[in-house]
Amino acid sequence: MRRAFQLLAGSVTLVFAVRLLALYYGHPARALYDGELAAQREHARGMDRWIDAELTRRDFATGSDRFDGEWLFATRMMAVLGYGQTAIEHPELQPEHARLIDDAIDALLSKDGRRFDREAWGSDPLDDLGTRRSHVAYLGYLALALGMARTVNPQTRHAALEARVVDHLARRLDASEIGLLETYPGEVYPIDNTSFLGALGLHDRATGEDHSGLIERSCARLLGRYRDPHSGLLYQAVDVDDGAPIDAPRGSGTALGAYFLSFADPALSRSLYESMRESLLSVTLGFGTTREYPRGRAGLGDVDSGPVLFGQGVSATGFTLALARIHGDRDTFVATYATAAFFGGAVGGNYALGGPIGDGLLFALGTALPAERWR
Repeated sequence: MRRAFQLLAGSVTLVFAVRLLALYYGHPARALYDGELAAQREHARGMDRWIDAELTRRDFATGSDRFDGEWLFATRMMAVLGYGQTAIEHPELQPEHARLIDDAIDALLSKDGRRFDREAWGSDPLDDLGTRRSHVAYLGYLALALGMARTVNPQTRHAALEARVVDHLARRLDASEIGLLETYPGEVYPIDNTSFLGALGLHDRATGEDHSGLIERSCARLLGRYRDPHSGLLYQAVDVDDGAPIDAPRGSGTALGAYFLSFADPALSRSLYESMRESLLSVTLGFGTTREYPRGRAGLGDVDSGPVLFGQGVSATGFTLALARIHGDRDTFVATYATAAFFGGAVGGNYALGGPIGDGLLFALGTALPAERWR
């Protein structure tokens, strides 16, 4: 009896301690969710050092030159989204953040910034504007950054390039037989295409142009062909010839895709998030996590998902932050932030264990704008 009581007391103490940790690490999330200037400025300042730094592929350690290049690119691309979102929420930040956005895009346009895509295609993405090559791994995400730059500052020095990139990808997407563009030769990922759909939404708001027909057709194809009917999640990869799924529906791709789609189709973004809530999200003692695969499926994940531990995905969990704020889910935002802060080693606006890519992602995801901002 005494032994049983000791075990019970120990269990209660452990549960209480974990719950206190969740409360401690989740506390800063409340100000961030509410969009308080000081909280958002702190995350922006945490990102500034990476924009000023001379980052190269050697600053990342995925074990692959291509993925190192992708992470170098993504660090600054996500920083642009973070600076843009905070400038929109707090117009007093606009002059400084517009400058930082243009500086970050300069790095995206550098030879080193383009190298991962150029090596994959055997040709430069900017040189291929107007050709049949889509380069959506680079140009899709670049268009999103350029669209944010133009939304924040119509006078950005990158406005002409933004128009060229959007025109190139819009023509290629409209002509695609499967309704998707190639990321790399012979490789098609719905998630990468959502980056360009988000870019189209930003472009139309910034310029007054109207690509609503193309956006509607593309989103309808996502719903009809590239969304798993059972889980409601997006397939991670599809066949280049006929669009047939060649990878499972996944949490990381669906979550990031839903974030990007919020710039173009908030209703579809919400629908994807609702599917995630039903099949992927959970909260344990105040810590929120998101599964990488629907229940009944299993996998080890990859460089996109990050480690998958007991079914919970590192990337999917982080990406959930954006969706929770976009769609007004305060409790999930706080619980997910607690997990990210605890395992990422949060110190002010930086995450000690995430490096530049972690800081860039959490800056953008934590400051994602509520959906009504884009309606």
